[in-house]
Amino acid sequence: MHTHISQLTRDEYITSINSISDSESRRFANQSLAWWDRHFSWKAQACDVLVGEDESHLCYIFSKTDQYGQYLSVYNLFTPLSQQRNGYAHELLRLIIQRALSKHVRRINFCSVPDALDFYIALGFMFWGINDIGDYYCDLPIPKEGLEGFDNMINTLNLKSLIGEKVEKIYAKIHNNEIKLTQKQLIRYTHDRIKLEQKYTFNALFEFRQSI
Repeated sequence: MHTHISQLTRDEYITSINSISDSESRRFANQSLAWWDRHFSWKAQACDVLVGEDESHLCYIFSKTDQYGQYLSVYNLFTPLSQQRNGYAHELLRLIIQRALSKHVRRINFCSVPDALDFYIALGFMFWGINDIGDYYCDLPIPKEGLEGFDNMINTLNLKSLIGEKVEKIYAKIHNNEIKLTQKQLIRYTHDRIKLEQKYTFNALFEFRQSI
């Protein structure tokens, strides 16, 4: 299936998500809208949508590049329930990263909710720790191969290369957040740590920071 990216204005996004049939997907889409309204300008950055051959909207992503052209930050990536299990989120993220590379963006960061970890683990991402609400924080260089290069990059580059000059930025994002977890979150966190194995690298980051 041939797909492409299109950018939606705020009004176009509202029209698009109003056609989503299941209430849970529509609820998340509206939460994403409200969050973007609070934090960013739609004039500066619209929502990107993956568009199918029949012009249907298959998957949405909110992302932006910082003013220095250094970071691609991903905030919300979601696929309506009726379109899930087709690889659309993978394809949209791949295209967004490829676009960032074409603009010489060097790093990517995002926070993954626990329920999305399987998706990001399968793509080869790793996580330095959790943020202040218990989501998993990723901050990595973007490999020249794009999305398909993350697994190999993480397996071959040393910790210093992956961190670059961002050790204090990363550490500030994740430091001491484990102690803020509720009992329910702590149970899930313990399970997630087992799932992530070597893809969860807070201890390695802490030791590296102590050594410099």
